[in-house]
Amino acid sequence: MTPWPGRAARSPEASSPAAPAREVRGRRALLGGLAVLAASGGWALRAGSEDAPVIDPAVRAAVAQGHARVLVELRPTGSASLGDAAAHERAIAAAQQAVLARLAPQSHRLVHRYTSVPLLSLEIGADALRALETMGDLVLRVRADRLRVPSPPR
Repeated sequence: MTPWPGRAARSPEASSPAAPAREVRGRRALLGGLAVLAASGGWALRAGSEDAPVIDPAVRAAVAQGHARVLVELRPTGSASLGDAAAHERAIAAAQQAVLARLAPQSHRLVHRYTSVPLLSLEIGADALRALETMGDLVLRVRADRLRVPSPPR
């Protein structure tokens, strides 16, 4: 195996019979750690994080008529470990605050802030919808906030 440019050659003990096994275990540990980090939402630069949020067509139709009540699904960032509820809630609160700060000049009304799920319930106008469409770094999707009647038991 040739060394990478700018790196020293491997030490003699690295060519021992156990070296390939250590190298494979190290790679697996690194890949496993990256998978856990990505799954926990701690991956700050996720693929597609710059994509525009998905907007429910019902939201566009309602905003065209005036105001619409919506659920804004957020993209919280941070490095909260699995099981760290307090850090998860802080990341959600930070994302909520950032969205509300950017919406400040637009026509909107805060309906509800959720603490344990990355959602905001808002009433928005057309200018606020346009602002939300530019927040791909913070917003995943905007959907209509509708009452859903429970179905009767069978």
